[in-house]
Amino acid sequence: MKKILIATHGYLADGFKSSISLLTGGEDALTTICAYVDESDYTERIQAFVDSIGPDDDGVIFTDIYGGSVCQKVALIAPGHDNVFHISGCNLGLIIEVLFAPGRITKEGLQASIETARSTMQLVDTEESSSAAEGADDDFFD
Repeated sequence: MKKILIATHGYLADGFKSSISLLTGGEDALTTICAYVDESDYTERIQAFVDSIGPDDDGVIFTDIYGGSVCQKVALIAPGHDNVFHISGCNLGLIIEVLFAPGRITKEGLQASIETARSTMQLVDTEESSSAAEGADDDFFD
């Protein structure tokens, strides 16, 4: 079974889950941690997630900022588990791709998904976009 934890500063994790629910309905496999929104220590929730990953499960933990405090806490808890992976610096497209990837999760498959996510980030040229708005019947991606 695939299990995914999204752990972020503030409510970003819940925002990702809300968007995934809206776009795909696949939110049941997701657990979220919204760190620093109250005084509670979220370390135990990370540990509980890691402990819930059985030998026939695959776990992926997404964090928002590489090197940030949430990433650091996960990095201290997740090592030593061959079927628990940690990706930091995530985006919505990457989470959806991993969520719906068929088969078992592998390091190589995750690396390919990360490369895909990187390649889909684009600077949208607003000057070209405003000229295209004049011909609104044109395809956005032409």
